[in-house]
Amino acid sequence: MYFVSRRIFLAAGLSLTAATVQAAPPAPAPAVGGGLVTIVDGEVFLLRDNGRFALAEGVVLKADDILEVPEKAALARIELPDGTSLALGPGSRALLAPRIAGERGGARLYLLTGWLKVVAPAGKAVSVLSPVVDVLTTGGTVVVSVMADATRVAPESGEATVRRSATPPQPVKAGEMYSRARGTTSKPSIEKRPPADFIASLPRAFLDALPSRAARFQDRTVEPRRLGDIAYADAQPWIDGEPALRRAYLPRWRPLAADPEFRRGIAAGMSAHPEWAPPR
Repeated sequence: MYFVSRRIFLAAGLSLTAATVQAAPPAPAPAVGGGLVTIVDGEVFLLRDNGRFALAEGVVLKADDILEVPEKAALARIELPDGTSLALGPGSRALLAPRIAGERGGARLYLLTGWLKVVAPAGKAVSVLSPVVDVLTTGGTVVVSVMADATRVAPESGEATVRRSATPPQPVKAGEMYSRARGTTSKPSIEKRPPADFIASLPRAFLDALPSRAARFQDRTVEPRRLGDIAYADAQPWIDGEPALRRAYLPRWRPLAADPEFRRGIAAGMSAHPEWAPPR
C-alpha cells in the first residue's frame, strides 16, 4: 500500500435582482445521517447558514455545511453512521451533501479544492463532486486531490469510477492514479502507480489508517463556537464556482447581500457570477 503506513451594486439606485433568476430546483440532499466530526487537528472553520464558526470535535454536521481547512491546519475528519469516513487535508474547502440537480445529485460531498480521503465499507457508495471530475466508489480507500493544475484520483483499495458529463465513466483500479488537467482540453491520463511527487505531497495525516473515534462522542452535544457572520470573502469561492454550483446555491447566498460589504463584493466580481446581474 502506497499511502497507509506513512464581486450587484446597490449604490446609485441599483438593486439586488438575483431573486428573478430561475434556477433549476435543487436536488434533494442525500441522507447525511448526522455526519460527526471526530478529528480536528488545527484551526478549522465551519460555514453554516449565515455564520462562520470554529469547528470542534463532536459537532454533528448538516447538509449544506461548508468546511474550510486552512493550509496551517492538518486534518478534519467526518464519520458517518454507515461506517464511511471523509478526511479533509490542508487547504481544503468542502460542501457536505451538495444539492445539485440532475445526475450529479445524491453526492456525499463537493470538494472545491484541496485533499480528501474517503474510506468506505464494502458496498457503501460514496459519490464526491468536484469542479473538474466526479468520483464514485462502492467501497475502499480513495484519495482525491483538487489543485490549480489538475484533479487527481488515487484508489488505495477498491475501485473508483471517474466521470464527467461529456465523457464515458472511467474506472480506476487500486494502485493506479487518474489525472486530469484543469482548464485544458487535454485527455485525462491513468498511471499504473502514483508518481513519487504525488506521494510526497500527500497530507501526513493521510499516511496512517485512523481508527474510528465516533464512540467517544456518544451522549454528548457539542456546538460549534460562532465567530461572526459570513463575509463575502468566505462565500466567494463558492459564488464563483462552476455554473451548476452557482445556480443551486444562489438562494443560500442571496440573503447575505443585505450586508453592504457583501453587495460590494458581488458587484465587483459580476463577471464570475453573471446570474447575479440585474435583468436588462
